[in-house]
Amino acid sequence: MNGSQTRHWVRVARSFLVDGFILVFAFLAGTLIRLGPEWANDGFGFIQMLTLSVQQYWPGMLLGGLFFPSAVYVCGLYAPKSFYRGILPRFLLLTLCLILTFWILAALFYLNFSTRIGRGVMLLSILIATILVLIHHINSTFYRRRFRERCAILNLPQLEGFALEEIEQFLGPELSFCGFILEKKAAMDFAQNDEMPVLGTIEQLESIIKDHEISKILCNTEELADPRLYRKFCNLRYSGVEVTSLIQHCEEAHQYVPLQLVTPEWLLSASSMPHRLYIRKLKRAFDIVVSLGFLLFLWPLMLLAALGVLITSGRPILYRQDRVGHFGRSFSVAKFRTMRNDAEKDGAKWSSAKGDSRVTLLGGFFRKYRIDELPQLLNILRGEMSFVGPRPERPEFVDMLNSELELNPERLMVQPGLTGWAQVSYPYGASVEDASRKLEYDLYYMKNMSLFLDLFILLDTVRTVLRGGATSEDAQRHNRYFLAALHVSRDKVQPAEAQS
Repeated sequence: MNGSQTRHWVRVARSFLVDGFILVFAFLAGTLIRLGPEWANDGFGFIQMLTLSVQQYWPGMLLGGLFFPSAVYVCGLYAPKSFYRGILPRFLLLTLCLILTFWILAALFYLNFSTRIGRGVMLLSILIATILVLIHHINSTFYRRRFRERCAILNLPQLEGFALEEIEQFLGPELSFCGFILEKKAAMDFAQNDEMPVLGTIEQLESIIKDHEISKILCNTEELADPRLYRKFCNLRYSGVEVTSLIQHCEEAHQYVPLQLVTPEWLLSASSMPHRLYIRKLKRAFDIVVSLGFLLFLWPLMLLAALGVLITSGRPILYRQDRVGHFGRSFSVAKFRTMRNDAEKDGAKWSSAKGDSRVTLLGGFFRKYRIDELPQLLNILRGEMSFVGPRPERPEFVDMLNSELELNPERLMVQPGLTGWAQVSYPYGASVEDASRKLEYDLYYMKNMSLFLDLFILLDTVRTVLRGGATSEDAQRHNRYFLAALHVSRDKVQPAEAQS
């Protein structure tokens, strides 16, 4: 990942690591408080006691330090919008995550480890962890709410027809909207709209920023290269004011890339990351190890799924399809059959999320919890797919989407995945409109692809499976006319050609 787009994930990772450290510290502190006096009587020093604590309880420290922040992430408590909601629901969810973590640790230690966690150590660890976790999240919530960045939008008079609420929704909860800075003539016309705050003109830029304590300016990509504004922007950046294009803001605040804002320059920068080959090698090693582990662990579930299909709807158990993968290469995927045998007697059709009469009763359950896709672990092992990436489409749909969406061929530039940023961020779709929205999330992933991001997407997949699919709340549903108004003068983008 690169540039300002990393800020969101850096904050998530920081909170994740702090919560993990708190669990490890709570175990150490609980052990030392409970057993320290006994060890001190035996002549042990502090370093020796610390070493004994780690030797005795390192499995619990490691598992707790990973499981608790993972549970918090799955509950959505690291998402920016969660810090601006009710305090009580947040603390209740945190408490439930702590209870679940220590319950699992106690069960595993009593069943699987020769060294069991004493009740005194466990209770003290829970108490310390609860206090520190609540302090951490109270502090984070207060900081986010108290120190929101103050921002202004530069020279976008075409937004006159939109409500202030819609502009604030686009900016996101992390930014406090101060108003517009416009050209002289535009400012005079725009001032007639009482709902839209106009701070002044571009000529007054420096004084406006000082008077309103603005720390961030949003503008179109063209204005970043405007010779009249370039020197002003440089001076602002050196004085600590961030100047950001609208497409960069969408990436940072909402983790998707509006198709209306994509330029050829953006596509070139997105496909030219120097770490791309290194990341792909890491992803391949990760895919092999994890797919083998999943196959060894999940084969009983796959056997039960196969028996379920055989008993409820007969043969064939597996349904095979051709999909289009990396650089347009076709490959075959197998899924547990979830539809009637005659489901495509009239040709290939998109499946609807709800109300598709072709889906069997057991098939609906399999689809809801992604059980039907488990055979695709073999595709991952063979290198045809990755765990994380854009979902591969059928050739018929690829041809149709390529004709409807000029940027759709870009999806073929990376390895397809079993799950992806689009799948966990946008509900199940069955239309070109839905495909275009998912493409916006795929473009974001393609630019910011990393093993680090893949791990968080896998955690998001756990949440999606537990909830039975992504919901409309997960998707950023900004008005398309609003997005078009942001960048009305963009050049037509030429899509990449898929290589065969």
